[in-house]
Amino acid sequence: MQRKIRDFHAAEEGAALLIFALAIFIVIGGVAFAIDVSRFFAAKSRLGIASEMAVLAAAQNFRFLSTAELNQLATEMLQANFHGAHLLTFSDEILAPPSVNLLTDAETGEMTLRASAIIPTMLLRALNFLDPVTVASEITVVQQKPEAEIILVIEASEIFETAGRLAEVRAAAQGLITALEAETTQEEGIKWSLVPFGNNIVNVAPHKGWVAAGMWPLNIPPLVPGTTEWVGDLAEDRWCIAPRLGSTGEDDTPPATTGFPLVLTLGAEIDAGTGLPHFTNVTTADCREDRIVGLTDSLTLSMALASVRGNGGTAYGRAMLWAERTVSPLWQGVWNGDAARPVAYDDEAVEKVTILVVGSDAEDAAEDSRLSSTCARMKQNNITLYVIDYLAPAGTSTRLEACATTTGHYFRVTDEPSLRSAFFAIAKFMTVVRFAG
Repeated sequence: MQRKIRDFHAAEEGAALLIFALAIFIVIGGVAFAIDVSRFFAAKSRLGIASEMAVLAAAQNFRFLSTAELNQLATEMLQANFHGAHLLTFSDEILAPPSVNLLTDAETGEMTLRASAIIPTMLLRALNFLDPVTVASEITVVQQKPEAEIILVIEASEIFETAGRLAEVRAAAQGLITALEAETTQEEGIKWSLVPFGNNIVNVAPHKGWVAAGMWPLNIPPLVPGTTEWVGDLAEDRWCIAPRLGSTGEDDTPPATTGFPLVLTLGAEIDAGTGLPHFTNVTTADCREDRIVGLTDSLTLSMALASVRGNGGTAYGRAMLWAERTVSPLWQGVWNGDAARPVAYDDEAVEKVTILVVGSDAEDAAEDSRLSSTCARMKQNNITLYVIDYLAPAGTSTRLEACATTTGHYFRVTDEPSLRSAFFAIAKFMTVVRFAG
């Protein structure tokens, strides 16, 4: 009997050892499973983050790179960010690069990035359990044009055109317009304005109502007998306005409050054939042909931009003052009869942006202080100021950099390629990318 008891006791110890060994195996297996599963979830999370970063970068460049370049950009960015993750693995093991597939739709502005990565097991593989696991991610974004009022303030001085830089600026600015207008829109999109500048007198035709009272000529055909050199309304011909005197000459007071001095000279000679006076427009050549264009559509703006030619000096302070007037809410309905434009400064749905391009020094030192004060006022009103300095003299460059919203909004360019790159960089900054859904 005692022997049977001893045999039973020994058998019980063996069973306990077997149960203990099995328990250890289960515990180790459970720990291995937990660790590897956590690695899979970590890898999937990291892949998702890397995918978001990659597709956002690609979407910002949607209109500026080829399909092959977009795929390369997305692939490089995703792989760089994914491999930056600290995933537990064997010390001598290198994870295979994730696969990337980028799909674009130019019509809708949608871009979809699909990525997958193979994650090998670690502890489970040591136990000969579970093959490598594939984690995947799919992200769709939509590229859209911004809701914005954009003012192009472009030096159009005689020296700037003679140097060939004005033609380059026209082409680069058109590239900006084309790139942004190619994007899809949800609301009204972009309204554009153009301020070509040289001298301190500006062409604002056909807005004769802005002229100070009593200055617009009335004794001309068809109100009096005679003929005219110009066709149609004189308001559509070439004439300019000069700066106002006093404080209103340095701010955004609308013309209904204080009018502008008229720069217009007419000549008249008796026609020998008819015996009637023939009127001609002999306004000074300092009055440029190119008009300031108030907020309008991209097609109208592009046509005006293509016709800009060099004339006069470089009154960049006065030009920025006119840029302020094109987006000031005090001028609502004044430019094109649209009572809703320019929008209020506190309208969070519409961004106000000014792009200033300068390559010469100002002839009048007063332009420097005018530039400084106007830029400061515009920035206080949340107008984003980009400045492109195209080989301006050193002293002017310092003032231009101070005008920009930040140093990141200032571009010093030295040739046509860098000029185009600056405009494209601005377009990328302004492009809106949102996640679909």
